[in-house]
Amino acid sequence: DGFATLEDFIKYSGGASVAPASIFVHLAGLQEADGIYLDPPFDVRSTAEPCAMFSYFVHIIRDFRKDQLNNLSYFADDVMERYGISRSEMSEMARGASLSAGFRAMMREYLEKADRYRLETLRVMEQVCPLLEPRYRLSLEIIFELYMMVFERIDPDHGTFSTAELNPTPAETRERVRQVINRN
Repeated sequence: DGFATLEDFIKYSGGASVAPASIFVHLAGLQEADGIYLDPPFDVRSTAEPCAMFSYFVHIIRDFRKDQLNNLSYFADDVMERYGISRSEMSEMARGASLSAGFRAMMREYLEKADRYRLETLRVMEQVCPLLEPRYRLSLEIIFELYMMVFERIDPDHGTFSTAELNPTPAETRERVRQVINRN
């Protein structure tokens, strides 16, 4: 039924995105020594959090229309109120009403939050990737790049926030994955 505050959404995201990402990071970071698996040589949660939050912010921006049409809202009431948007207006915009200046400003704020997590993810990956086996490093980099493809398409000033606009084509996805593999 939505979130009263952005802080409520961020707390919710700890379970919805950071917890599953932490499992992936834990498994990717396991170290084998003499047939025994040792815990990752880094803090799993602090490693997983920025990428999970980046991905989640990108995800809710990308799925704005689809989520609204399914009566799901991941945008915080306090943020919508700050930009003069009601829940009913969000629903109307998802159904094709003109995107208001307030909506675009709100999406800009969410994109800026995603960008802060993106930058933190890059810093964490720089520290952690050398500690991962190549195949796990590659998995992490591919996941990050797939979300980057959507992030790069988000245009809060002129975008329509449609699925067609924000989702890369299968050919574009294959090409980005190929680039990541070639870098590794």
